[in-house]
Amino acid sequence: MTATWFAGPLFALMSVTNPGQQGEQVAPGSFAQQPAAGSTSEVSEVRPDVTGAVVVTVTDQRTGQPLQATQISIPAHNMGGIADAAGRVTLSNVPAGAQTLEARRIGYRTVTREIQVQSGGSINVQISMAEQALALDEVVVTGTAGGTQRRALGNVVDRISAADVNAVAPVTSVSQLIGGRSAGVTMLAGAGQVGSGQRIRIRGAGSIGLDNDPLVYIDGVRMDSRPNRGFAQRGGASVSRLNDLDPESIESIEIIKGPAAATLYGTEASNGVIQIITKRGTSGAPTFNVAVQQGANWLWDPAGRHGLRWGVNPNTGEVEGFNLYEYERDFGNGPIFTYGAVQNYNLSMSGGSDAIRYFLSANRHDETGVISWNWDRRTNLQANLDIRPWETVSISTSMAYAEGERRLAQSGLTTDPFGNLYWSTPANLNTTRGWRQAPPEEFEKVEDLAGIDRFTGSFQFQHTPTTWFVHRVVTGVDSNQELFSRLFPRMPEGSGHFFGALGLGDKSVTRVQNRYVTLDYGASATADIREDLRGVTSFGFQYYRSRSLSLGATASNFPAIPITTITGGSTRNGTESFVENATVGVYAQQQMEWRNRVFLTGAVRMDDNSAFGTEFDAAVYPKVSATWVMHEEPFWNLDWVSQFRLRGAWGAAGQQPGTFDASRLYSPQIGYQDQPGLVPGAFGNPALEPERGEEIELGFDADFADGRLSLIYTRFDRWTRNAIVSRGIPRSLGFPGGQIVNLGLVRGWGNEFSIDARMIESDRFGWDLGFQFGTFRNRIEDLGEESVIGTGQIQQRTGFSIADLYMKKVLSAEIDAAGNITTALCDGGTGQGGVEQGGAPVPCADAPLVWWGHTQPTWDIGINNNFTVGPFRIYARIEGAGGNYQEDSSGPAAITSVGVMESSFLRDDPFIAAYRTYGRSPLGTFDASFVRLREVSLTYAIPGSLTERVGASRASVTLAGRNMMMLWTGQEGFNTPRSGQVFPSIGDAVIWDVETRGTGDLSGGFQTVMPPMANAVMTFRMSF
Repeated sequence: MTATWFAGPLFALMSVTNPGQQGEQVAPGSFAQQPAAGSTSEVSEVRPDVTGAVVVTVTDQRTGQPLQATQISIPAHNMGGIADAAGRVTLSNVPAGAQTLEARRIGYRTVTREIQVQSGGSINVQISMAEQALALDEVVVTGTAGGTQRRALGNVVDRISAADVNAVAPVTSVSQLIGGRSAGVTMLAGAGQVGSGQRIRIRGAGSIGLDNDPLVYIDGVRMDSRPNRGFAQRGGASVSRLNDLDPESIESIEIIKGPAAATLYGTEASNGVIQIITKRGTSGAPTFNVAVQQGANWLWDPAGRHGLRWGVNPNTGEVEGFNLYEYERDFGNGPIFTYGAVQNYNLSMSGGSDAIRYFLSANRHDETGVISWNWDRRTNLQANLDIRPWETVSISTSMAYAEGERRLAQSGLTTDPFGNLYWSTPANLNTTRGWRQAPPEEFEKVEDLAGIDRFTGSFQFQHTPTTWFVHRVVTGVDSNQELFSRLFPRMPEGSGHFFGALGLGDKSVTRVQNRYVTLDYGASATADIREDLRGVTSFGFQYYRSRSLSLGATASNFPAIPITTITGGSTRNGTESFVENATVGVYAQQQMEWRNRVFLTGAVRMDDNSAFGTEFDAAVYPKVSATWVMHEEPFWNLDWVSQFRLRGAWGAAGQQPGTFDASRLYSPQIGYQDQPGLVPGAFGNPALEPERGEEIELGFDADFADGRLSLIYTRFDRWTRNAIVSRGIPRSLGFPGGQIVNLGLVRGWGNEFSIDARMIESDRFGWDLGFQFGTFRNRIEDLGEESVIGTGQIQQRTGFSIADLYMKKVLSAEIDAAGNITTALCDGGTGQGGVEQGGAPVPCADAPLVWWGHTQPTWDIGINNNFTVGPFRIYARIEGAGGNYQEDSSGPAAITSVGVMESSFLRDDPFIAAYRTYGRSPLGTFDASFVRLREVSLTYAIPGSLTERVGASRASVTLAGRNMMMLWTGQEGFNTPRSGQVFPSIGDAVIWDVETRGTGDLSGGFQTVMPPMANAVMTFRMSF
């Protein structure tokens, strides 16, 4: 047995180029220029009596597994095909004689083979391909017609292969598919409930007053991916529209980071762009893929994490501590948090001919959380069709339908099971069994539902009339109807129920119709200026329109228990809102290419948007980028560096203000003698502009040891100009609130590293290692005439980061015999703004709020290991993020106002007494840095001798787990228990999981948020 060290892991999306035309490219998923899987795509005419057939089988060099979707071509005749699930493709009508056969697959080294084709005969060719991490010829989506090879891009674009992730990871949502797999891309954890959403953050926060979420496209159409949908929930739970998608129908996800890369996407793109590309069909006989997933969700050690709560036992009159979780279990009421079932069933079919290809899939998802009435049930259908009526024309359609319903479990303060558990007390043993306000069987009676009926469709027409010109039009719609319903049924006790007045019955219903329309035209023309110099001119036009119609109704005080409709309430109200926004943009780009090694690109985009102020014209966003593929130069003599590319880009993109931020608004109101009237609503700003993000990005891509080790590095510096903030206005103007203005400047910067290495490679054993690390910082450079915005804990201050945390810091304190504070000295502040810690002690009553830290992460890390032992594959992934603080206000409330912690009764800690008096938030503040074992799995590839017995080409079984263990936290170090539980530095509050956070865009704290769940699933996959 021989072993080779340091080789990179698999990337798995195909590069698509026309073998007969150097530099001609098409975007992934486009039918144009792609040979058909399993059969021939012929362009040149040949005599059938002087041709033969070539049957090619492609396998992985190390594992021996077939490599589906490998592109096999004979470039001299512009012929080719795409390997099917068995790694096989047949090329027919190949001219007899000597031919050069080429095999390409992203993530693998290109293989060239000389073959001899016999007239009227057939030959079999076996090709074994080795993995290669750095693929410079890969085509990525950039906004221009035809896409662009990675080697020509001056900015980094990361790609996630959904098939590779789904094969080993316990993925049940698109959020899990994206999270943590790209340096600088952070998935901010939401509530630990199934169906709840998460926020995506690319290179940290850059905006003070607007959202920091990226744009999301699916098959070229902009989609609604908002993370906060539905009624406000205790614990920050909300529904994410991104998770309506079926992860099994996704081929790949491309992440375009920052303004330097997203210029051609214009206004709204300064936070980055995510392109989701769904699976396409393959030619040949129908191929079926089946996936069945079963598993469970749970919480690690809930009794241990909960600990003791204190109070006066009404049966003994003594102050006692008790654990409600153990109490409920011991007295026969069962565990509070149970094992929730995870079920997922997927069936897909692909096939077709050279002229028509199709991909069809159906998916059923049924998942229950650790609370039995928290569930997510969803059905997804996908139908993709590719038609090639002529050699110069291709038509691609994508249609996706999602229907489902989610039920969340934390409707309000009185019905929040986690909050009622956290604030439990033995003082309530005789009324609520110790629960804060009501026992859990009452919570289940409250229905909080979120329904979705969604259609997303795209249509692409691409025309290549000549070898030097290609143009295409993409149009589509993302239309969803949301139905949110919250019902407190009438209880037999009426207002005497635990819920108080809500026990008389209360219902809220909101129906929302959202529609996003996309129209995108692009064209590219290629000209050979001289033998070694080529120019590519691109131009295009985009039009986007979004509209949202919301109808709401509320009712209360139902006359009888069976009545639950809005019309049954004795008090009824209705609301209606309509919001519409439109963007139109044009762009032009010129790319110069010298010897396919040096690329210089310049571009400009111009946008107008209906949310801009009337005194502002169009927004203009320029871009310049350059890249040099140095290893292809004749002077390159570093044999140990197999590929090396330098790249750099500068560009701008924008973010539009809120739809009505520029408008002066008046609100309707019932006035004197019930007459209708108007009152001032918003002052408006006719000069309002979009925020403008500018970014410089520099970096390099390198391959070492013949492709067995790859390194990608990027440095970025970003400036958010004309930052949008709310500025106070004189009360005498008669308008409430402030005025939305452009007056800020925010700088951001950071570094991104990505390493892929084949540590060990042999016939029976392999070890692939991947490492991603990103840093992202920001600083507010200017706030106009203001130096600080906000007076609470979360402030925007010149010289500090966005949404930093400010609180009083107690240095010394004294208490009397009753535990009341007598003397307290706090940090008087020093340094910039007088708010840095380290100042002279001053009485706490006179002390300023001093800087405690960032609320947003400043770094993230990911480490993935893949071990292959014969037919077994072992996978483990570690993820982490940190550099920030969070406040769990559940703990300070438990110590002070609720008074259920031991310290609430001992009253012997002077620091707790001081914070109780001068601001209790530090009692729940903790370092939110963490590193955890995110995913682990074991996959067994079932031998072909067994799968062939049932007519299958391949099959596998995977056992996988998620959130298996917390490895390290900034608060407790390596002493952190596997559950992730930590304790603030002051007081006796407990944080259930350090990764927990609120779902607000710049959230710095949360209260009674369910911690992240763990889960384990077994997945069976079969192709036939």
